[in-house]
Amino acid sequence: MQEKATDYYKIIANNVKILRKNAKLSQEKFAESINCSREYISRLENNHEKISLALLLLISQVYGKKPEDLFK
Repeated sequence: MQEKATDYYKIIANNVKILRKNAKLSQEKFAESINCSREYISRLENNHEKISLALLLLISQVYGKKPEDLFK
């Protein structure tokens, strides 16, 4: 079960990075748009930080995505 959870965190991290790049935003501008630090976004994208449900929902809302899209 732990391996599957880790896989999802990697998928989400990659999808956040793709979403940010598709929006043509730097990590700093992306972080500002969701009220967190650039360092946090860097750690998240590099799979050194696990995203919270609240942040996942906020990113989905701000960028017009369904939360489940970040799991694919």
